Amino acid sequence: MQRFYPSLIAVLFSAVTLVIGDGVTPTSPGPGDKFEAGSPCTIEWKVGQNWSNFSIYLMSGSNDQMNAITIVASGLDGSNASLSPFTWTCPEVNPYGAIYFYQLTNGNDTANSTWTTRFTITSRSGDFVPPAHSTQPNGDPIPWGIGSLASASASTTETSTNEDSTPTSSTSTSTTKKTSSALILTAAPHSQSSSSRMKTVKTTNTDRQATPTLNLPSSATTTIIQMTDATQATGTPVNSRPSNSGNGLRTQSILGVWGILLALVLVSS
Repeated sequence: MQRFYPSLIAVLFSAVTLVIGDGVTPTSPGPGDKFEAGSPCTIEWKVGQNWSNFSIYLMSGSNDQMNAITIVASGLDGSNASLSPFTWTCPEVNPYGAIYFYQLTNGNDTANSTWTTRFTITSRSGDFVPPAHSTQPNGDPIPWGIGSLASASASTTETSTNEDSTPTSSTSTSTTKKTSSALILTAAPHSQSSSSRMKTVKTTNTDRQATPTLNLPSSATTTIIQMTDATQATGTPVNSRPSNSGNGLRTQSILGVWGILLALVLVSS
């Protein structure tokens, strides 16, 4: 029995090691490896008996904040040694540089993922730029950067440009509309004022040309009639100018003198 326990412990430890640690271990690409976009790129790993459904992702970012760019392959059997090395075509990326790496994940077990070291994807002419960051967020001297697919970057840039230009366009349109509105609002009072003045003038002209109807009270009518009757009684024509009383007195004096002279002549004869 004493010999049984050590043997049992050894078997259990081996089983636990097999279950926990027997995963796929990537071996390349390594530091300094370069691959041209549009050309074949290779990935190699050591088989892992417990990985029956693993995926490979192209990644970028820091060690603390990794960003998946695209999925390279999925449904791979880690126990199948014939799958390594695995070849695929490196995509066009932005930027070209030594900021890319692969992540290998079995199913959804991201906690036990494994990674390659960073490698370089260059342009078709071999151009690339230095990583944006020379050290990790924790200070480790490992350069890194954030990349994306060139098509996605173009779409993102286009989308971003469209989003930026839409507000600019919207702003411009809005500004144009506001300017137009301001112009309309500025012009509107003049238009309305002119229209109002024209209407006022037309109304005034019409009022002047129209014959007004006077509704006089009965007392005023009686007064006018009485004045008319009184004027006719004195022999003064209606609507004529009043006579001058001084001229009437002179006429009467002259006639009186001529009458006296005529009487004297008749008596003398």
